[in-house]
Amino acid sequence: MMKKSTFILFALITFGCFSTVVHAQNKDEVINGSYFIAFGRYANSGEMSYWKQNVGSKTIPQMVDNHKNYLRSDKNEREATIRRSYQDAFGWAASADEVKYWGGQNKTYAELMTNHINNWLNVYPDKKQQVINQSYYKVFGRAASADEIKYWMSQATSSYVQLVAMHTTWKNKNQPKSTSTAIAPNINSNGVSTATFSAGAAAGIIAAGAGNVIAPGGGNIVAGGAGNVVASGGLN
Repeated sequence: MMKKSTFILFALITFGCFSTVVHAQNKDEVINGSYFIAFGRYANSGEMSYWKQNVGSKTIPQMVDNHKNYLRSDKNEREATIRRSYQDAFGWAASADEVKYWGGQNKTYAELMTNHINNWLNVYPDKKQQVINQSYYKVFGRAASADEIKYWMSQATSSYVQLVAMHTTWKNKNQPKSTSTAIAPNINSNGVSTATFSAGAAAGIIAAGAGNVIAPGGGNIVAGGAGNVVASGGLN
């Protein structure tokens, strides 16, 4: 639990496009996009089935508002979201004190990720470097070299899961190291998965205040671990 900061707005979609494209999205995108912003996971089959019957004309921002109400009322979902944000942002688990602190607030996954990037990784270079190394160990089984550290430290800060997705994209091209910010669609390895969203849905995600979850190149969202696609709550 990731920049992509105010978390960084990776998607190359301008604010002026929102009014014309925000509705150009299907129900699956509205539902999954809103779930990812709010909880850091996709909707499970029961949630998807429920909302396909009830989403109506709701936009992604409107669905996120609904999910925020659910977060406020469900401690387990709130704490699961906090834990996801830490794992996805840093590649390590939240402490009990961190879960307790954030549990007293009603932050969405995207809001938590924004905090982790802006108020932690962008403030403490040693932590940013640690996350870069974490991602290299995950994908390449080694620490990043001095040149790789230099390269990634000079780039806009990305979450751990986005770095893993970038490196995995590069590794799948049989390259020994990663100096690319591209993220391929449909990745499902190294503990991350990517989902591709249309331009309209990407705009809706940004309009909901979560441009940070859009990967470089626009349209791809990166989830970390099976916990992001497994049910953890009710029809929220």
